[in-house]
Order: sequence, then structure tokens, then C-alpha cells
Amino acid sequence: MQIYSLYLISRSGSLLYQRDIDSVGSPITEQNSNDYLVIASNLHGMHAIASKFKPNLSTKEENNFNKSGINMNSNKTGLRCIKTDTFNIFLHQTVTGLKIILITSSDTIESEISSLQNEIYRLYSDYVMKSPFYNLEMPIRIKWFDEVIINTTKKYNIRVNINTNNTNKISTSAK
Repeated sequence: MQIYSLYLISRSGSLLYQRDIDSVGSPITEQNSNDYLVIASNLHGMHAIASKFKPNLSTKEENNFNKSGINMNSNKTGLRCIKTDTFNIFLHQTVTGLKIILITSSDTIESEISSLQNEIYRLYSDYVMKSPFYNLEMPIRIKWFDEVIINTTKKYNIRVNINTNNTNKISTSAK
């Protein structure tokens, strides 16, 4: 598993942060800033549309859903994953509306990536939201945040690759 790119999008759809991660074999090519904005706005739009899909519920489940007070025509999670042959896109919307989007290798499983998304949100809370120099809804230009994001994703790539290599060595030696 490799992490290729990270996007942070505000609840209104503004691209707050984008970082391509140096990964071996990455299909992600460097884009200009307008292309990153187009990618972010398309993902935001698809997430918004997916969140409006009505879940297919039985009558009993529908009654319980109505009692919960949640709008029946909503899907709280929206779009969570887009899988292709060469990469996967994982989307996670936090309770504050921030969307954390990770583009990863195609062998990545959603359960593996959720811990990284939670860690990115924690780093965002600590380094961006607590900064007295950051204005809401503005692009993130905080050097420390950029450095810690790069280090975290690279550590995650290394950690996952080491675990995969150790598993391969064990299965090879067992033969």
C-alpha cells in the first residue's frame, strides 16, 4: 500500500490543502493549481450527491430511521471510496465538515486507511486550528503542518511496506 496524494477540502468545497506524497510507482503526475482545484471540486460535488442517496430500508428500519430525527433522504457518510485498477480514492468527512481525501495504491483496504485519516484530522486540529495566524476557509500555508503531514504519510508508507515485506518473507520461508 502506498499513499500518493492528500487533499483537505472545507465543508463549503474550498481546497484548503493538497500534497502529493513521494511514493515509488505513483501514477499521480504533478498538476498545475487549477487542476488540483478542479479535482477537489469534483470530489466535493460527488460526495454531496452521494450523501443525498436514500438508503434502501425495510418498513421496520424506515420507522426506526424516522424516529431518529434524521432526514430520510440523507446518507450521513456520503461517498467513501472510489476504486480503480491503478489507484483508490478514500474520502472521510469529519464532524466539522472537513473532507480528508487520500489517493492510494489499488491494494489499499478502507479499514487500513481510517487510522491515518483520523491522525490527519488530529494533526489538522493541532497545527492548523490552534494557530493564531490561520483564517478559516483559507488555504493552509503552515510550514510545520506541511512537514508533519509529509513525515506522517511517509512513516505510514514505510510501516505498511515493512509489514507487507515481513509477511512475504515469512510465507516464502515457510514454503
